[in-house]
Amino acid sequence: MVRFTLAALKSKRRGNQSRESILRSKARSSARRQAVRRGVTTAVVALLGVAAIGAALWWGGQAAWQILFTENEFFLIRDIEVTTDGALTMQEILDAAQVSKGQNLFAVQPDTIREALLGKAMIASAQVGRRLPDTLLIEVGERVAVARLGRSDAGSPLAVDLTGHVLGPSSVRASLPVILGVRDKGLKPGDVVQDPMLAEALQVLEICNLVAMRQELTVATIEVGHPDRLTVGLTTGETVLLSRNKLREKLDRLRAMRIEARRRGLDLAVYDMTVDRNFVGRPATGAPPAAAAAPAW
Repeated sequence: MVRFTLAALKSKRRGNQSRESILRSKARSSARRQAVRRGVTTAVVALLGVAAIGAALWWGGQAAWQILFTENEFFLIRDIEVTTDGALTMQEILDAAQVSKGQNLFAVQPDTIREALLGKAMIASAQVGRRLPDTLLIEVGERVAVARLGRSDAGSPLAVDLTGHVLGPSSVRASLPVILGVRDKGLKPGDVVQDPMLAEALQVLEICNLVAMRQELTVATIEVGHPDRLTVGLTTGETVLLSRNKLREKLDRLRAMRIEARRRGLDLAVYDMTVDRNFVGRPATGAPPAAAAAPAW
């Protein structure tokens, strides 16, 4: 006969409960792992589905764009309207833009055409647009040559605009003032002059071209070789020694000095404006005594 004590029954019952608890825990862990796997699988499938849909939409959009626009003969370029504020011809601008009639209006990119135009030395600004269904619009602003560059080498003559951009021989005119002594070497159209003295020379030209100044101060040459001053030659023959500071103030005084010299009947050849005040006008070397006065202003 088998006898069970109460303690033995309780111990056996606890053992059974422990095994059942472990089994239930394992079952729950297995269920969680399966749920995670199902979730990951669902997410991957969803992502792949979204990517596939996106790719299909992109491909479909590209195909639709080609059919409706870039391969549609209705949008062939039949007219190109070109506007410029300078001397470039329409053909020169079209050659620079690398565009022509017969191309598709949507196949050509305005930004690409604009960059091509800005690659031409003479063009300072460019705008490109479309007018449906068949017209390309191009508007350019040209650089204006304000001076010739005097060159020590035998290269082609070059010009510069007010921003220091170098322009080619087609921009060079005999009437332009000459800037001498620029230190940059090997300049070519499209370059920007780095010599810091050029900025002062261009500022002088800009001031002297103002309506109030141009009648008295027409510049023929500007020498920029000296590190501290400019030597300006006027078309009337006088030489002006001009320090780099307070250019507008000094050129205003120079204008007044020339008017006053004429009023007094003085034949002055050199104006020394390298100081802050008491500017001096001197006659030419060898002038007769009567003309040798050197008034200061």
